[in-house]
Amino acid sequence: MRTHKRKVWPLFLADGVVAVLALFVFDGVAGGVLSMLALLGVLGTSIYALAGEDVNDGAGGIAGGTGW
Repeated sequence: MRTHKRKVWPLFLADGVVAVLALFVFDGVAGGVLSMLALLGVLGTSIYALAGEDVNDGAGGIAGGTGW
């Protein structure tokens, strides 16, 4: 259940633009640094998008829903 309404697609779009720049425009160390920043940006955006969400432990999954 979504408890917060967030628009995160602009952040993911910005991460994608940085990744494309790192792959096709910059070369060498600059491309590597930008690639690392793009990866960290995707991780940070993902954490931000999921922050505050309700955890539904009874949803099942590989552990059977209880984790035991």
